[in-house]
Amino acid sequence: MEILPHFWISDKIKNSNFLKTKNIKAIIFLSKTLKYYKNIDIEQIRIPLEVSDNNKNDNVIIYQHLYDVTNYIFEKIYNNKNILIIGNENDESMLYLIITCYYIRYGRLDIKNSLLFLETKLKMKYFNYNNALFKFYNQINKNIV
Repeated sequence: MEILPHFWISDKIKNSNFLKTKNIKAIIFLSKTLKYYKNIDIEQIRIPLEVSDNNKNDNVIIYQHLYDVTNYIFEKIYNNKNILIIGNENDESMLYLIITCYYIRYGRLDIKNSLLFLETKLKMKYFNYNNALFKFYNQINKNIV
């Protein structure tokens, strides 16, 4: 699904025909276990996230990646390169968090409006990363002032 121009998301691996048709130039995997694509000339990176029994710790770990991931997405879009983010197979809300933080950082939206905008694109089933989201939002707004 295309969230913004040049910005594609999926909850699972797509076939190589999809990558060619959509002219994907970069892929981010939000999983430790999903395999890289083979025999393709596409930049592929992994953010090795996994769900634990400690949601507080999970929030801290994913927060540490938000600036780099949102910047990476921005750089690809800015250079007119299509990017695909493949979510974590055990927690869809990791993908929601990355998208929402991108909207906050580069769309200059607040949390409520970024979540509402995301809801126009897809239906969120749950969201496990409130602490990381609020911390990111507060940090972004601190840097603006």
